[in-house]
Amino acid sequence: MSAELETWRWLVTGTGVFLSASLAVGAGIGGGALFVGLFMVVLHYDAHEAVPLSKGTIFGLAIAAYAVNVWKRHPTAGGRPLIDYDTALMLEPMTLLGTIVGVLLNVLLPNWLVLIPLCVLLGVVAYRTLRKGFRMHAQEKAAQSPTQAHEHLLRADEEDQQQVEDGARTAIDQAGVDEMDGTDGEAGQGAIALQSPSGNARGAWQDIQAGDGDTDAAADDVDGGDGAPVSTDPWEWSKKQSTSQLQLRNAIYLKEARLLPYERFIALTLVWVGYFLISFFLYHGEKYLEPCSAGWITLFVAAVPYVMIVTVLCGRAVRRAYEAKVTAGYKMQPGDVQWTTASMIKYPMLAFIAGVAAAMMGIGGGMVKSPIMLSMGLSPQIVTTTSSFMILFTASSSTIQYLILDKIKGDEFLIVLALGFAGALLGQKVINNLVDKYKKQSILLFLLGSLTLVSCIIIVATTLPSADFHDTTLNLDQICGAP
Repeated sequence: MSAELETWRWLVTGTGVFLSASLAVGAGIGGGALFVGLFMVVLHYDAHEAVPLSKGTIFGLAIAAYAVNVWKRHPTAGGRPLIDYDTALMLEPMTLLGTIVGVLLNVLLPNWLVLIPLCVLLGVVAYRTLRKGFRMHAQEKAAQSPTQAHEHLLRADEEDQQQVEDGARTAIDQAGVDEMDGTDGEAGQGAIALQSPSGNARGAWQDIQAGDGDTDAAADDVDGGDGAPVSTDPWEWSKKQSTSQLQLRNAIYLKEARLLPYERFIALTLVWVGYFLISFFLYHGEKYLEPCSAGWITLFVAAVPYVMIVTVLCGRAVRRAYEAKVTAGYKMQPGDVQWTTASMIKYPMLAFIAGVAAAMMGIGGGMVKSPIMLSMGLSPQIVTTTSSFMILFTASSSTIQYLILDKIKGDEFLIVLALGFAGALLGQKVINNLVDKYKKQSILLFLLGSLTLVSCIIIVATTLPSADFHDTTLNLDQICGAP
């Protein structure tokens, strides 16, 4: 191949990767199928060369997406981040466990048995996503004034945030009235404590987070915790209860106002480290651990309790935070997940299935997890940003493994990393401006559904011509080696 032809192919590929990254990041997916198709069709790479390069591109895309999204605030609850870290914490560990199982099935099963379920899955996902998009578009169109509706939501959020300050001022004023009336002025004391994050409000939050489930003890902490007898006067009890809730709610607002909840990020990082080590030694560590040996099987089985324990611990933290909100009378926003016992079992299991399907069928997890998050009630804007955040963990792990194994050429990796990063930056800006300008989050759903269909077509077109597509035997020798 001449150098001139090689240059033109890379120019065409680079343009396609840049545009594909711009679209994929707007839909909250990695766009792996788009990138693999480009590398195979334009550069004439086989799957073993295209897939690692695709992971490098997705890694650049994910870095850019997080660099932009980490600064954004919730559209109706302006105090908290746009990324739903609790949802990521509940879904990502089980998704990573699913990918470990899915990779094994991908190697073991013949291609046709992988392609057929893939087409069915992507078809269903695209149909459901586009149907939801049309419904949302109809609702947006039916609104008399989408701009006024959006401004009303913002005003409602500002009023809710202002309630904390107004409540404090009212309580302080009431303290003066109580003093004139000869009462003890406890409302005023509670309001003064509310103004200090290091006061009783924080103590109440820490009691809830301690996991003892004793919300009464937390309320005692808010009221001073001095062991004084509780008044039997209904009005006095109501006044104390209102002050207690206000203080706890203020503590929750303060905690949610952080752009980066470090404890959530650290937990996900620990999960990432475990996933990286397990997957590396299972599928790339032949020099250190013989495939299908007793140690290999032990490691594979050990991944299950490891992830289950992490998920349970993460679930307890998320559940305590949710119960604290209920206790405090926190105003839930449309699309906030109700973390009940049932939902904490259902959604992680769906994430596990999504991880298995994504890894087994060679597609990105975002393409399957995004519909799951939509079914949870999250708004499309929250779904795309949270999905892009979770992609960062899987893409980085895969890319590092391929670099260690020298499966990616250094110069090509830097090119696709930069293209994915730049394309994602442009896509974030353009898509966000469109959503903000027209106040139509249905744009995100149409983009996700359309890219899902395109990805399915590309995967089928690149898989059918392969010589081993019609092979019906299990590929056990590719896992354990030839007998």
